Amino acid sequence: MALKEIEKIKNESKDPIVLSKNVLDYLRKNFQKYNWVGIYILHGNVLKLLEFSGDRETEHKIIPVDKGLCGMSVREKRIVNVPDVSASSEYLQCFLETKSELVVPMFFNNQVIGEIDIDSYDKNAFNSNDEWFISKVCEIIAPSIDSYLENYIKV
Repeated sequence: MALKEIEKIKNESKDPIVLSKNVLDYLRKNFQKYNWVGIYILHGNVLKLLEFSGDRETEHKIIPVDKGLCGMSVREKRIVNVPDVSASSEYLQCFLETKSELVVPMFFNNQVIGEIDIDSYDKNAFNSNDEWFISKVCEIIAPSIDSYLENYIKV
């Protein structure tokens, strides 16, 4: 059901920024444990915040790929699911309330182009179902994000 809604949002949102915002707002509204949700795009050796849905903006709008859980996900091309961020030496704190984090890399043509980053105010918030679901969300929106990147990089 939720993936059908994501597809619908994609089909209704031709602009990649609008698509990103609408998808992130949908995720945050419909999944109570998703307290802050963001899309970072890979630009050279940094991740840049494209869009987010949350109570406030993060101070980490640009993250070097050699830093944090977001950087780890891109470097290692894998999902990073940390049930208790206080136990992670890689964690870059954005919000005091965050207890767990899920970072899912976004691929297009077998290349990492960005990621979806989710913070939760609950410990142990994310499981394999969340990992699978957010991976599918990434697959759905990746072509639009990639088209944005092509134009973004040319600017």
